[in-house]
Amino acid sequence: METKDWYKLTFLVESDLEEIIIWKLTELGIFSFSFEYLIKTENKKKVNIWLPIKDWEESSRNDFEKIISKLLYISATKNRFFDWSIIKEEDWLTSWKKYWAPELVGNHFLVLPCWINLNEKFNDKQIIKIDPGAAFGTGSHPSTYLCLERMENILFTDTKVLDIGSGSGILSIAARLLGAKEICAVDNDYLAINSTKSNFQLNFGNLNNLNTYLGTFNEVFLKHKLKKFDFVLCNILAEVIKEMIPNIYKCLKNNGEVIFSGILNSQKDEIIKILIQNNLKLLNVSTRKDWACISAQKPAILPKYKFYL
Repeated sequence: METKDWYKLTFLVESDLEEIIIWKLTELGIFSFSFEYLIKTENKKKVNIWLPIKDWEESSRNDFEKIISKLLYISATKNRFFDWSIIKEEDWLTSWKKYWAPELVGNHFLVLPCWINLNEKFNDKQIIKIDPGAAFGTGSHPSTYLCLERMENILFTDTKVLDIGSGSGILSIAARLLGAKEICAVDNDYLAINSTKSNFQLNFGNLNNLNTYLGTFNEVFLKHKLKKFDFVLCNILAEVIKEMIPNIYKCLKNNGEVIFSGILNSQKDEIIKILIQNNLKLLNVSTRKDWACISAQKPAILPKYKFYL
């Protein structure tokens, strides 16, 4: 079996730049990263990024350095800003694990790395077990946190849910824990689909009531005629969200609700405007750090009555 070795890239940033780094890495489709708090320099954090060696030749690594340098307004050539090393496949999960800890989200959820035993003090929480093998979302990202926080205040019992950009499956798992009877997960990355199914199985021991679809949402929507969802969960970038809103409206039931996350505060007004243009009623906007979560509803269509005189 082919081994999958990794480049590990590390560099230091000011603590208040964490969110912009997360946004850029997510935009580039890079999900294997962590931030390490430095005790001696509290105003800085160490960024750790893992990249598969087979996908990142020298020219790609140089281009990536230029992207980060431009983002941070630094000249990396003046000093050794970026530090590259090689991590063997067998050491990769060990390297990941030391950055992971149980993550409390909202009032009711606990995201639990699968190798950590549950502390008795968390017995009253809704437990979401996650295996970081593909690292597509852990609950610590503000956009995921906001989405879960919104979900815990909604009644999901016996509902049909669509999870767009399912990644690790964390939102699908949360929906099932909250009582959803049918979940459809869509992602355009086969590794994400595998991660969704693996983590769903980890939590429930089966894949009952979970349907997965590989492809972009608009492609899957047209091919499989997705419709009549009570809830749509969409935790992806705002630029992608904008293109999907018309079809999301079509696949919702009357009175159905969509929850959008992955939106920077600076982008939320534009998203709200597009929602209104597509006949979706704004329900709630919440923020965490530089990120926003927006929920909206497809209003019921009033019946047409005939009046006879």
